[in-house]
Amino acid sequence: MHKAKNNILAVWQPVGISTNRLSQIVGEHYGTLSSHTGTLDPMAEGVVIILLGDTRLKKYEYAHWHKTYEFEIIFGMSTDSYDAMGFITGKNNLVPSKKEIEKILPNFNGPYSQNVPMYSAVKVKGKKLFERAHAGEILENTPIKKGEILSIRLKRYSEVSLSNCVENILRRLNSVKGNFRQEPIISQWKKFVDSDCKVIKAKFEVEMSKGLYVRSLSQDISSKLGCLGFTHSIVRTRNGNYGKKGAVNVEKLFGSRRNFDNLIAGVKS
Repeated sequence: MHKAKNNILAVWQPVGISTNRLSQIVGEHYGTLSSHTGTLDPMAEGVVIILLGDTRLKKYEYAHWHKTYEFEIIFGMSTDSYDAMGFITGKNNLVPSKKEIEKILPNFNGPYSQNVPMYSAVKVKGKKLFERAHAGEILENTPIKKGEILSIRLKRYSEVSLSNCVENILRRLNSVKGNFRQEPIISQWKKFVDSDCKVIKAKFEVEMSKGLYVRSLSQDISSKLGCLGFTHSIVRTRNGNYGKKGAVNVEKLFGSRRNFDNLIAGVKS
């Protein structure tokens, strides 16, 4: 069994599952109670910190760690969830140049405030925002999160095939467990599988304080550029002192990906 140093375990969470469920089955694997220091979206992947045993009671001591992400924005389209697991809300041909992106990015360094996504677990008057959204209640102004962006840079700017992007989106959507409106959203994206359109996709790296949403950041970047956009992918590459090399993957932790998938599904081996 993989050793958890000081009852702290860095795990590389794959696309498709909830951090809460991952924390639960890791705890069961070690025969103890567990918690985590911050969730990842179901369409994201990367380093999550699982706390085991009594260390789980100190989660707020570890939750303040800075996090680093790589994320991609596709410009010219928007969705209601700010990522690919949402319904398309707009399309146009306005896209930024590489120079325009590089010009506005320094404005995001330092203290930073954002409106949280409507499709998130943030509670308003005791009810999660995504539950309100599913009930047809869309708030004009969602709660504001305040934090800090320590660094942000453009890593890549390219014109790519929309069809190839959609195939990647569909592959990840099909791996998502739980009820996230997948069926109609998958049907929506399938309409673009044979598209011969090109889109601009930009890849960023950001280091920021706890509690901030990359999806909301993508909207603020797009808005600053006067464009539509959504996050095509999100990868948390670092959580505090733990990077990808220091995180155990689920195949190694549980013996195989099949074992892990069975545990997620509640199937006894």
